[in-house]
Amino acid sequence: MLVASDLLAQSGAIKGRVITSDHQPASYVTITVVNTNRSAITDEAGFYTLTKIPIGNYELEASFIGYETLKKSVTVASNRTVAADFQITISNSQLQEVIVTNSKNKFVYKSSEFVARMPLKNLENPQVYNVVGRALIQEQVIIERTDLYRNIPGSVPNFSAGGSMGLSMRGFSTTIGMRNGMATSAIVPLNPAILERIESIKGPSGTLFGSNRNVTFGGVYNYVTKRPYEEFGGEISVAGGSYEFGRISADINTPINKDKTALFRINAAAQSEGSFQDQGFNKNYTIAPTFSYQVNDRLKFILDMEMTRGNYTVVSFGLGNLTNITARNFKDLPLDYKKSYINNSVDVNNGINNIQAQVEYKISDKWKLQTNYLYSVGYYKSLYWTALNMVNDSMYSRVVRNQTPETFGNIEVQQNFIGDFKIGSIRNRLVAGIDYNHNYNDLYRATVNFDVINIRQPLKGMSIPALDSMSAKQGFSTTSTVAKNASVYASDVVNITDHLLAMLSLRVDRFSTKGTYNALTGLYTGAYEQTSLSPKFGMVYQVIANQLSVFGNYMNGFVNLAPVTQPDNTILVLKPQYGNQLEGGVKFDLFNTRLAGSISLYDISVTNSTRTELIDGKNFTFQDGTQRSRGVEAEVIANPIPGMNIVAGYGFNENRYRNAAPSLQGKYVIFSPKNIGNLWVSYSIQESKAKGLGLGAGVNYVDDSWFDAANSFKVPGYTLLSASVFYDVLRYRFALKGNNLSNERYWNNNGTPQKPSNFIASVSFKL
Repeated sequence: MLVASDLLAQSGAIKGRVITSDHQPASYVTITVVNTNRSAITDEAGFYTLTKIPIGNYELEASFIGYETLKKSVTVASNRTVAADFQITISNSQLQEVIVTNSKNKFVYKSSEFVARMPLKNLENPQVYNVVGRALIQEQVIIERTDLYRNIPGSVPNFSAGGSMGLSMRGFSTTIGMRNGMATSAIVPLNPAILERIESIKGPSGTLFGSNRNVTFGGVYNYVTKRPYEEFGGEISVAGGSYEFGRISADINTPINKDKTALFRINAAAQSEGSFQDQGFNKNYTIAPTFSYQVNDRLKFILDMEMTRGNYTVVSFGLGNLTNITARNFKDLPLDYKKSYINNSVDVNNGINNIQAQVEYKISDKWKLQTNYLYSVGYYKSLYWTALNMVNDSMYSRVVRNQTPETFGNIEVQQNFIGDFKIGSIRNRLVAGIDYNHNYNDLYRATVNFDVINIRQPLKGMSIPALDSMSAKQGFSTTSTVAKNASVYASDVVNITDHLLAMLSLRVDRFSTKGTYNALTGLYTGAYEQTSLSPKFGMVYQVIANQLSVFGNYMNGFVNLAPVTQPDNTILVLKPQYGNQLEGGVKFDLFNTRLAGSISLYDISVTNSTRTELIDGKNFTFQDGTQRSRGVEAEVIANPIPGMNIVAGYGFNENRYRNAAPSLQGKYVIFSPKNIGNLWVSYSIQESKAKGLGLGAGVNYVDDSWFDAANSFKVPGYTLLSASVFYDVLRYRFALKGNNLSNERYWNNNGTPQKPSNFIASVSFKL
């Protein structure tokens, strides 16, 4: 024992970090002590640690498959830790390609500059987030965002008739999302072809992301677009499938100067699809160029642009008076599942233009400045949205909203100060920021009762001239609104010990608006200002460093509420509505990333909700409403044997109104199913002449939910089966994917029937 103790005392440690050529963390790089059996792999933030190294002189090697090995000499002293950092010669984007190709689990990649707005490892972060990356997008042949969302534990896709898509998380819905951490227009016809990954950040996130239509008390999701890298490359893909589906896409990257400091990448895609119904179509195209320039080792610019255009048909469903209706479930409706009840002339034309810029300046090894800017404007060239409103079992009113044209814009400017420093012996990682958001819209709309149809008889025709004529006779409502948010925030992660961390965060937000301007009256109505505080606190204890951690958090989100005019003409000045979450759980990254994931329990209490109460025959508003969402979520990403990958998730949620209007008291929130599960298993051959050949299969389960707030009409649950076969080699990739193989009938949150069994085949040529 004395000898062993003496030998241990004569050892030291080696710690360091590996970064890419563009100063991003380099994950999964192998660090080897030459002529020993000691090695380590860098984590998501690029850090590694080698302990109990006998004193002496050594040579370290930093290596990964296919790239030049870097070497560095170190001297290990007794009871000392020597630092050894490396900078590899490829960019972050190139490294991600290496990770996808060679890591033991290609679906584990949770490094993010957006989730915490600072370099913070997943196991150090007290907040749960899930990432769906490009490797899974390719393997599942995902061409719609709804299929992408199905890989997020506890989440269910939803759809906005205006063309945006989103998801419900922890019982709360949103259809917009962030773009590289910034707020976008309310109109987001985004094509997955431009995406590197999507990040689902769970729980109320007002402290770092503020209060806007992109954020709910269930969380926020962030679209991360593709960035340039230092070598020429890319791919061109074509795809075709059921219901006249066709698509072509291109992803081209190239350096534009000799020293590879100026880089350019462009993504473009165009696709068209018919419908399984008698009428209907969906077309869109997108062009997204990105330019980056590394001025020197301190200063970097990134300019990201996007132009997307969409054209499609949409029909939603509306409940009437259920007294005259026998159905209480979409499956019981007498509507023909394969009939649209409109025609292709009643369509939507929308688009979005995004210009996003980022400037990073490294002040020192401990501090950097980051300036972010996003100009995002979405619009309807025309929108004819038809709703089928039930009158009785046979009769339906066709109500059409006519929005021609309309604009929705958002401008956000953000300045972050990011530091990694010590106060005494305590490490601090800090982000402090200033955020300004300018949101506006110009609306021109009318809603007309076009006709009442008997679904058991031939339909009357619909036409744009008839709809426009009826809208003009009724009159269009012309309004515009401007709202401004000015915020300051700070978030500090403190290493109390090497294993115990605390996160302390606070946001102060000032909202103001003149209200809505009516062009007919020339007056503004609804002006108000409001100040909100959003705190956040979290603790993490790493039971096993970089492998297993337990965490707990208190998180807060808020929604600004305008004053209400009561029936007696008094004004009720409202406070912000708040969502407060308590959560605890575990995160793990075990067996050299062969098994990763998280399990968490959460409880979200919503306060300051408004409710109405009937007094003397008049509805008065009160701000003492409450709501509670609680549940459990789990994610497992596994690589049990070489070539096999498993992605699985489960969520249980119960979201109810507590103190509310009598009609809502104790009711479940609409479109918030209790049980949601996802599973994807794939295997690809690693050796032999068939190397690159693979199979995948998946299942998604969504429980029943309610379509109406009174909990009288159900959206039935469903189980979707899917499978794929693919052949992926150096220069090309073939794939065939089957979706909804069980031919399940199911409906989205708008009551719109979804696609039966369908197939997609794709061919990609790699440059």
